[in-house]
Amino acid sequence: MGGTAVARSPGLVGRIEERRILGAAIQGAVEGRPCAVFVHGEAGVGKTRLARAVCDEAAANGFAVLWGRCVRFGAVDAPYVPLIGALEGWAESAEARERSEVLDAVPAAGELLPSLGGHTSDSAVRLLSVVDALIQAIASHGPTVLVVDDVQWADLASRDALAYLVAGFRSQRLAVLTTYRDEEMVSGDPMHTWLADLRRLPSVTDVRLDRLSWDETEQQLALLLGGVPHRRLVDQVVRRSDGNPYLTELLVQGLTSTAEGLPTDLAAELTGALLAAWHRLSPPGREVMRLMAVAGRPTSIDDLREVAAARGIDREALTSALAEATNAGISVAQGRDLCWFRHPLLAELLYTTFVPGEAEPVHAAWAATLEARPASGLDELQRQGDLALHYERARDLEACFDASLRAADLAKGIRSPHEEAVHLRRAARLWPMIHHDAGRGSEADLLERVARANDLLGDGEASFAAWSRTLELVDERTDPLRACRVLRRWADSAWATGRTKGRPVAEAEHAVELSRAFPDSHEYADALAYLSWCQWWMNELGLSGTYAEDAVLAAHRSGSTAALALAYAVRGNGDVHGERSDADTAEGLRFAKLTGDPELTWRVVVIRNNYLIRRGRVLECVEILREFLSVALDVGAHSVAVFAAGLLSHHLLMLGRLHESSVVLREGLSLAALPIAGATVRLGAAWLSVRRGELEVAGLHLQRAKELMGLESRAGLAAQTILAEYLLATDAAEQALDLLSRTMVAHFADTRDADEMLVWGARAAADLMEAARDRNDSAALARTRAAFDDLLAVRSTMQPAPFEVSGPDDLVQPAMHALFTAETARCMADKPTSVVWTEAVRRCDEAGLRLDEAVASWRCAQALLDEGATRAVVAVPLRSAYRFAVEAGAAPLRQQVETLAALGRIRLEEPADPSPVQPPAPFDSLTRREQEVLSHLVAGRTYAEIAAALFISEKTVSVHVSNLLHKTSTSSRREVAALAVRLGQPPNSKD
Repeated sequence: MGGTAVARSPGLVGRIEERRILGAAIQGAVEGRPCAVFVHGEAGVGKTRLARAVCDEAAANGFAVLWGRCVRFGAVDAPYVPLIGALEGWAESAEARERSEVLDAVPAAGELLPSLGGHTSDSAVRLLSVVDALIQAIASHGPTVLVVDDVQWADLASRDALAYLVAGFRSQRLAVLTTYRDEEMVSGDPMHTWLADLRRLPSVTDVRLDRLSWDETEQQLALLLGGVPHRRLVDQVVRRSDGNPYLTELLVQGLTSTAEGLPTDLAAELTGALLAAWHRLSPPGREVMRLMAVAGRPTSIDDLREVAAARGIDREALTSALAEATNAGISVAQGRDLCWFRHPLLAELLYTTFVPGEAEPVHAAWAATLEARPASGLDELQRQGDLALHYERARDLEACFDASLRAADLAKGIRSPHEEAVHLRRAARLWPMIHHDAGRGSEADLLERVARANDLLGDGEASFAAWSRTLELVDERTDPLRACRVLRRWADSAWATGRTKGRPVAEAEHAVELSRAFPDSHEYADALAYLSWCQWWMNELGLSGTYAEDAVLAAHRSGSTAALALAYAVRGNGDVHGERSDADTAEGLRFAKLTGDPELTWRVVVIRNNYLIRRGRVLECVEILREFLSVALDVGAHSVAVFAAGLLSHHLLMLGRLHESSVVLREGLSLAALPIAGATVRLGAAWLSVRRGELEVAGLHLQRAKELMGLESRAGLAAQTILAEYLLATDAAEQALDLLSRTMVAHFADTRDADEMLVWGARAAADLMEAARDRNDSAALARTRAAFDDLLAVRSTMQPAPFEVSGPDDLVQPAMHALFTAETARCMADKPTSVVWTEAVRRCDEAGLRLDEAVASWRCAQALLDEGATRAVVAVPLRSAYRFAVEAGAAPLRQQVETLAALGRIRLEEPADPSPVQPPAPFDSLTRREQEVLSHLVAGRTYAEIAAALFISEKTVSVHVSNLLHKTSTSSRREVAALAVRLGQPPNSKD
């Protein structure tokens, strides 16, 4: 079967602009500018040929080309099929040394590619990370192109992996090309959402292939026929094919350049032309192609021989038939052992040539062949999925059901949630057909598993359908506890999918009544906790508190860890201003972690996070969310993982930790999710892009967030402040101030968000007032002052008062208040302002708000310069801001600092440090800041003096001193200073 794949394959004609776009994308990969290009069009228009031509050129220029194909049959039954194929193809052609280095560099590579001898892991691994690591390792050896052909048939895990690769673009030498048929995408196809998400990522280009023109078709015919075609022939071909290149090729098969026209009996459509080419084969050739079509995917020659033998076709006849089909350009060899159709559309067409019932024995033969081919890992999951499909089409429904459950168990074991849900849904669909006399309880068990699997994926509609059917099956009289549990989950699903307005209090009350006769059951405790939660949402705080107390007592009686988790969390949530809230929410989270249930744990994490945020304890929120996100990704709980990634990224950005936020956002951007979760992640990505100065990218993310859900009036997403920051960055401060004034009232329930909006309102007003004063525009001054006053008036109608501190641990509200005071002073042109900006720097430093601290430092330097301070004094806050901007990649802030430094003729480089290059032990482990603090201690300065000199708070000085004492094993600052003098650590010079 080796040799040429297609009997007569012409070169590529036309496509000049498309080749330019793809060529530029590939050249960008060489230069470390990764990109993705989606090539789409109708069947036969030349998508694959274009990609192949461009990749052949890339391979000739030293690129590694990874080519993965998708097929319709079993498209969603096994994960990462095209990507595994691409990696296995690379491994076959790569040099032994490079292959060994790549596989050795990726832990658990053997989990994905066991045939290549990669490392395996003793515990379950997240396969998406393995896919990403392998492709990144290959790209680290040289520029790489990854192609996924016919991505409309890709399994969902492969689509997630592609999104993960694209969301992680930085400076890799990688280009991603995908092709897909756009005429097959009907309304509601999940592919639409996936494409919409990716098109709103940077470095993504969309290329649509149209049909060829008359001149281009003439060029194609000249290549096909080996000479200049007759004009009449070109006219007839164009009328028949309308410029579809593959149909053109099929129409002129068997003709020469002397032909003046087409035969009269040719089909006018691509499907007809494909079938006509098949009909020209011999009877054995046609039958072998039909057998291959039933296989549904590229198949090994050994498997095809076994199926053919079962159908009465011997080895010699099979070989002749394959050779004939290959010479006719119908089938092709893929690698050394696989065979398939040159165009996948032919497989679909040939399957339609079977009359009803005719294909059933062929499917049975394929199932029998696969039964004799046991495998492991992903290969076994694919085998069981193929078996299920073949058994179903062979009408062996019991065998299909068993194979579906085995596949679901395998998918769960290797943490492939998409595939688990697919196989469970098939099993649930088959249940009524094969278990006519079975008990209803067993079907309800299966449906509960289906519902939970879809809950974890975030497929709300599929989950609601499963819970609804389960509710129909459960008899409240004979099984009230299950009815209680299912009713509660059904009500939650109905609310999540928008089927009910407000929380389902009536259903929650009924769930309590169903379980009331079992006061020691965990169902009763859960029902009480759920009712408390619903009442809290409806602002019935008294009832909520009563039910929460009852839930805690019932949970303790039941001894259920899950019930205790929910009960304590709900009680803490309702008592948010009370003394028990901290302990209750922490206790609820402790119990939730013990359950291993990601859905329950996420609910409790959100409650704990909300409590901590109200107390200003952002760092604790970060650690809780980081831990949860890791667990959720590991177990495949995609729906809650996206929520967690969005929330965590917002906290990290608040703290100025831009690099960490980027890593987290990549996870969230790569997974499908409910609209609110997707919007949360997109807002975080937009916020990060603004702070990096990537305003075009930020606009793409905001556009996608708006497509997912309305933003301006939506509370709880921090959308208004992010939009305001974007508007300020795009010189639209007046729009920002107007937005904040119009939407603040939506935040009456969480005035901390409203207070942050006040800060951004003051910032927008200050920018506008400064610009108006520069222009001597009194009308603009009055207009801005009135708009700012309107914003303040809206906030004055809310309780509590602005910037109220929730307790001694709340350092965020004082920082926000200090920023507001400083921006208001700038707005009103109060002089001097360096004092209020210094206070803002101190407060932000104490709260850990590093970017806000850096911005305040820049503003402080600006104020000091205006007030006539010496360059040495101005340099301290300016260098502090500069250090952060460089370290964090905050390009706009860096530009502002550099501009001010140039204006004031201030060097941003740190003064030379006269201390030894390598400090003696035990000082060799000190950070730069700790060395600075040490030099001041040696000079005998107080905490207050050190804080003023280094532009940090006394509390931060105290922390650095504690670190010094720990690292040097000394007990006081005098002792550490004396040790430094003895070992030759003199105080540093200060300019």
